[in-house]
Amino acid sequence: MRSACLASVLVALAFAPSAFAQAVPGPPDAPAAPPGAPPTPGQDPASPKVPEAAEPTAPPSGIAKPEEPPPPAPPPAAEPAKEPAQEPGKGTPRIHIEADRPGVKLLRISGVVSDRAGEGIFVRTACEAPCDRIVDGRKDQVFFFGADGMVPSRGFVLSNVGGDVVAHVNGGSFFGRQLGFLFGGFGGAAVLGGAIMLGIGYSADGATLNNEGKVTQGENRALTTGGFVTLGVGAAMVATGITLVLLNKTEIKLVQATPKSAGVRLQMGRIVF
Repeated sequence: MRSACLASVLVALAFAPSAFAQAVPGPPDAPAAPPGAPPTPGQDPASPKVPEAAEPTAPPSGIAKPEEPPPPAPPPAAEPAKEPAQEPGKGTPRIHIEADRPGVKLLRISGVVSDRAGEGIFVRTACEAPCDRIVDGRKDQVFFFGADGMVPSRGFVLSNVGGDVVAHVNGGSFFGRQLGFLFGGFGGAAVLGGAIMLGIGYSADGATLNNEGKVTQGENRALTTGGFVTLGVGAAMVATGITLVLLNKTEIKLVQATPKSAGVRLQMGRIVF
């Protein structure tokens, strides 16, 4: 009986701490501090609460948004003022080029360079056919016409020319002109060689057999015959060369394109009406 009571007491003590801990009240909660009161010592200040921004609410679907007016159109750009058209005058003629080949240009000599190696010129293009432009020649610049494969024309000035001028250009072939010089050079050498052969043939004593079988003394007919042939061929080559050179030179003619037109010719490098 006594042992049974002791066992009951031990069992009750084994479960008593949890129940006792639940029954023992903890320390009372600290009273809440009023808003704006200073924090108590040993207590971290509470972070201030930032009010959240209200999210924008979409307008009701039934209400249409007002349309923004279109941006105003930009003002039209002002047109640049047109320069008054320059009229041709004395020393500034309007040139129109009529040529027998394409690519003919009116060229202006802008400078001359000379050194030990030789002389050279600086050339600028004034205009290209048909041109139809006013060319300033008041400073007595020297002009000439040129093109690829064409013999350049003689130089001239425009300081005493005015109004509308038509330039007729009959270009010569550069290849034909060079061929003429080549023929002339070889033909001249042949003429000289033929003359030498004739001189030697007539002055030399040549022994020949006549029809009777006798030896006769006289000119060397082989040299004289060869000299005549060479001389004739050389003369023909010289004539051909001179013809090629003369036919392949560039000729120009300037004419006033007005009712009072008159022919213009070159004289001593200057244009004369």
